[in-house]
Formats: sequence, C-alpha cells, structure tokens
Amino acid sequence: MSDAISRKIIVALLDKYERSIFFREKKAVTRRILLNFYDGGKSDFPYYDIEQSERRIRINGAVEELCNLQMLSFEWMKGERNHIIAKVWLNPEKLEAAYQFVGRKAKSDEIDEILSEILAVKERVLSPCFQLFLQDVYETISRKRSMVNLIPGEKQERQNLFKAICGIDEMNGRELTERAFSLQYFGDSKMFERSIKARMLRILRKYQECDDDSKDEEVLRQVGIFKYPEQFEFCGNISLVFERESADFAPFKLDDENRALAIEKETVDFASLHSGGSIYIADLLRGNLVIAPDVKMVLTIENKANYIEYVRKFKKQEELVLYHGGHYSPSKKRFFLAVHKAMPRDCLWMHWGDIDFGGFSMLARLRCEVEATIKPYHMGVTDLMNYKHLTAGITEEYAKRLVQLMPKSELADCRDCLEYMLEHKVRLEQEAMLIEQGDMG
Repeated sequence: MSDAISRKIIVALLDKYERSIFFREKKAVTRRILLNFYDGGKSDFPYYDIEQSERRIRINGAVEELCNLQMLSFEWMKGERNHIIAKVWLNPEKLEAAYQFVGRKAKSDEIDEILSEILAVKERVLSPCFQLFLQDVYETISRKRSMVNLIPGEKQERQNLFKAICGIDEMNGRELTERAFSLQYFGDSKMFERSIKARMLRILRKYQECDDDSKDEEVLRQVGIFKYPEQFEFCGNISLVFERESADFAPFKLDDENRALAIEKETVDFASLHSGGSIYIADLLRGNLVIAPDVKMVLTIENKANYIEYVRKFKKQEELVLYHGGHYSPSKKRFFLAVHKAMPRDCLWMHWGDIDFGGFSMLARLRCEVEATIKPYHMGVTDLMNYKHLTAGITEEYAKRLVQLMPKSELADCRDCLEYMLEHKVRLEQEAMLIEQGDMG
C-alpha cells in the first residue's frame, strides 16, 4: 500500500468530517462523510484521475487496503467493478484510528486545547478591551468548532500574541517604547513589530474605543506603547515649578522645618507664550503644575487645526487651552489629572470635540477618568442645526455605534444631541466650524 496515497485519502475524509455539522455540534455521525471519486466527470478527490491508469490502479489498491483496515467503505462505479471507484466514506467508529494513521491530532482535541489557552489568558488580564476580545474569540471558536482569524492557528504565534496581551495588561498605565516593550517581553527588540503588531492593532481597533481614522501610532499609544515620547500642548497662564535642595545646605543634616527653608524653586512660566507651549511626561513628573488664580476656564480641544485656530483668534486671557488629540494615552491622562488638581476654585472645564461617536466617547472618558463635571463645548443640537449644510451623513453601521453611547450615564446631558444625530443621520467634524469663522465664545 502506498502510504502517501492512503494519507491523502484519509486527510481528505477527515477534512470533510471537520467541516460537517457532526463535528461542529459534537453530534454522532448519522450520515456518510463521503467523497465522490468519480461522478460523471466530477470529483471531490481530483487526484483520482481515471485517464491515468497507473495512478487509478494504485489508488484503487490503497482504498481496498484501507477498507480492509475498516477505516472506510467504498462503492465501485456501476458496471465498472474492479475498475473505477465511485465514492468512499469514512467509518466513524474508526475516527481515532484514522487520526493516528495520518499522525494528526484530532481537531476536536486541538480546539479544546486552544479554548483552555484562551480561558487561562482571560483569567490573567483585567483590561475590559482584552476581556471582551477573549470572550468573543472563545464563544466563536466554541460555536464553530474551528479557528477564527483574530488569533493565529500556529501555536507559537498564538502564544506570542497572548504574551503581548498579558504584557500590555500588566503595564497598567506605565509606558514603554515599542522596541523596549518587545525586548522586555520577547527578548527581541523587533519581534513585536515584525510578528505581532499588525494583529494587535486589529484587536485594539475593534475592541477599544478609537476613531476609525486613528493612526496606528495613536492606537498603540492608548495602551502605553509608543515610538517617541509624547508632548502635551497647551496655551495659557500656567507654569511648571521644580524644587530641589540648595547645594549650600548639602553638608548639613536638617530637620523637616529647616529642610523646607533649604528648598530652592525654579519656575518655568508659559504665560508669555501667546502661541502656546509643550512639555514631556518626564518633566511633568518631576515638577508641579501651577495654574494662575485668574484662569476661569480650561478648554480641551480634540482637533489640532481647531486648537491652533482657537489659540490664534479666540482665546481669552482667563482661559487655559489644552490640545486633547484623539483617545489619550496613559501619559496624557496624567497630564489631564495634574491640570485638574491645579485648577483654581470655581474654574470650569469644557471639552470641544467632533459631534460624532469619537467626540462623545472622548467626553465620556474624560468625565469618567478625570472630572465628572466637564461640559461639552459646541457639541449640541444647536451646533448641528447651525452647521447642517456642513454635516456628513452616517451609515446604518455607524448609527449602531451611536446607539451604544445612549445608555452611558456620563452622557445623560448629551442624549438630545445623540437622538438628533440618529434621527437625521448626521454627524459634524469640528473642523467644519473653521470654514465659517464666527464667535467661538
């Protein structure tokens, strides 16, 4: 018997079995798992070519021997006994023997092993994004009894993806450059970029809140992985104060009271920069933000063009304007929290974003993670009506995403705007407001 031909036949039958409802639903096989070898010129097993007599004879012999081993049964074509095989079918009682014969792990066992891997990772991670992803993958594989394209079929690739997920989850607000992350978790500074990054981006785009047009770098920055350190841009009466112990007192042992007298302060004042300034997280962490008492409003602006235009034309002396950007990183969250901590009493915080899914999800996140009383700025029904000639339409799929925002308690005061958007099937990017410059106050 030709082992190569016999293996081809059994593999083809096992493939057919693993695509069947009996495999997917773990049911007893009640119909033949059958391959047509020759059916009026058609074949489920094209390798069986009746025009090549030598091959046909070898395959016939292999089928008869497999039949003797009780792995399969077959029928000759009517009138062509001992000449042309019409069909073969798997013997379900010999499934285990068939898998052993071709040296292949039973797909059911493989699927169960993968499901166990997913559950083990799910128990380790806390991130809602990864929890939702792993739950979806687990349920889909359980239902279909087959792999899905969100996780690799090859075991080592799958383990690398799971290691990256656990690594990002345990960072918990810390940040690493892309290559430092790869080196720390894989011992190879380019492994993440080379083998994992593309799949991780697909997961993050689907399961964490981010804009459809977000750049890859922005999506990864949300979970703390970046290529270059991020700058926080702002304009207003704000300063960064650094404290250090004077060198004159270094030789002396000082008690707490005298140590306070020995502290020197260095202040970097940004108030005179009418076009704004920026700082990095490292400087923010070693200094203290101070906002002048006369600042009455903090305004975060999502879009860079609107931020620049507002600072240039509309900013008032008593305002502190922050460039928000898209969904913020752990570092920018620290910056926002530092601003909130330094805000003078009775200072108002407002946020100006697109009147769309992304803009409102960013507002909800700011209210949830930074300050619950942040108010929307130019993000209401009146703005949609005033700029209705500049609105863009939305698809049914996009409308479903807007509906997901409706139950959020953080957006209770925005529901009339969301309802208007759903009723009229519109959204408005804040850049559109720059086309017709008016009073932004």
